[in-house]
Amino acid sequence: MKTQLVTIFDMLFGMNLKEKNVENDSASKIFLTDTDISSGRTLMIEEETYAVWAYLLCEDKENIDFDGFLCAVTDPFTSNITPQEITHKKKDAPLPLIFANEYSYVENLKKKDIKVHWEKEYVAVFIKKDLYLVMDTKTRCSYSKGLIKDCDYGMQLKK
Repeated sequence: MKTQLVTIFDMLFGMNLKEKNVENDSASKIFLTDTDISSGRTLMIEEETYAVWAYLLCEDKENIDFDGFLCAVTDPFTSNITPQEITHKKKDAPLPLIFANEYSYVENLKKKDIKVHWEKEYVAVFIKKDLYLVMDTKTRCSYSKGLIKDCDYGMQLKK
């Protein structure tokens, strides 16, 4: 959350504090932003404790419009958390095995592995050239390759 506030402050006031704060807090955590030139919308991707999340900012860049689950950074197949334990704080808990599939956990994910592609009605996020997340800007829904079924984390990205 601190990183999100720093990013919003940076975007609003044009200061270059974002990279310094992120590096000092945790050099190995993933954090990146990407802004669509035509719409002006900004996507922020941030590694939380247990997962990497994408946040589409509102057009005014002051709030988060909606989020999307990109992937887990801890192996859900070693977790014994239940869906009832994540209902209110999904970003502060490991992905429950009941929602996981073979794409949920990306081991040794690096910032350079993530690419963002903007279209008029959606944002696509790729990991190592594979489509992992689609964020529909019209319906404000996210579709993740890392989910085996629709749940609190988002919708399943079907092939």
